[in-house]
Amino acid sequence: MLGYLKLKTNNEELYETGFLSKLKEKNTTLSRLQYQICHLFYEGVVWIKKYFNIITIKQIYQAYLLIFPFESSQKINRKKLKKCMQKVKRLMNKYKIDTIVLSKELENLLGEQKQELQLEQKVHMMNGKGLMPYLIKEILEYILEKQNTKTQLEDLYICLKEVKQSYLQNIAFLANSFRTINIVTPNIHQYQKIADKLEDHIITVTNNKKKSLKKAKFIVNFDFTKQEMKKYTIYRSAVILSMENCEDYDYAGFDGLQIRRADIDVCDEIKEFFSKYHLLENCCLTTLYESIINQKQPFYKIKEQMLNDKIKIVKLYGTKGEVAQKEYEMTQNETA
Repeated sequence: MLGYLKLKTNNEELYETGFLSKLKEKNTTLSRLQYQICHLFYEGVVWIKKYFNIITIKQIYQAYLLIFPFESSQKINRKKLKKCMQKVKRLMNKYKIDTIVLSKELENLLGEQKQELQLEQKVHMMNGKGLMPYLIKEILEYILEKQNTKTQLEDLYICLKEVKQSYLQNIAFLANSFRTINIVTPNIHQYQKIADKLEDHIITVTNNKKKSLKKAKFIVNFDFTKQEMKKYTIYRSAVILSMENCEDYDYAGFDGLQIRRADIDVCDEIKEFFSKYHLLENCCLTTLYESIINQKQPFYKIKEQMLNDKIKIVKLYGTKGEVAQKEYEMTQNETA
């Protein structure tokens, strides 16, 4: 089960009812009097929640929203925060929450408690990187547009060890957009069989540590470790897309780009849904979108959903933060 954790945006979030809004809409003498009385009562509830560190929990779609009883603008007592987190852990156990999205303010406040939460509760903390395997084509199109070229003119190199259905579907999808697909893997025999089945595309399978990536301008690393990557001679100005669990490639002579994460834009309908619960203003949109993607679906189903949701890349992040325009240009000059 999924849970969203955030600080309160306003007191109304903690009322747990829309009764006041209905009274406000009536706009009669009686409703205005009722509003004043009920408003005082609900404000008392907010004070009690804050004093006793009570977490407000709401069910939204197929997830739970857990709201802390204080705002980011307030000076937050560390002891109160710790007590709130203890209650959050109990609620997570009660509602079987094993995946969470943290608001930016709460993530900054928690510090080391964030790691404690992951270890104690064995919880997966979403950060938007889980979308990377489904955005490879869009990310490379974004980069190549800045370099005034197209994917159809480029060769793509893919590093992987395991044979997973999601990898195979991704390769078949990417083969439609690039000039060639070059698979670099220790499992040559297995991947050669797969390449042979995609006979309408140019796909090579190699594992030559000196030659396989020596001229590779665009590399996608699915599951190679940092140590495994260092065994290969890699083009010094390559663009490397690292999937969620891959480490940074930190070879001393490497001057290229390493893309770790992407910021996306989506259709208004999805943004309106998250805005309704004050999540859009407090959480990364990419992470929020990741939270509504069922990754147990086949790869092509997720791509169809992304197409319908009008996914668009707006920013890319490397090992040093947001990638600047001059970095794209420098990579282009080196690869030209």
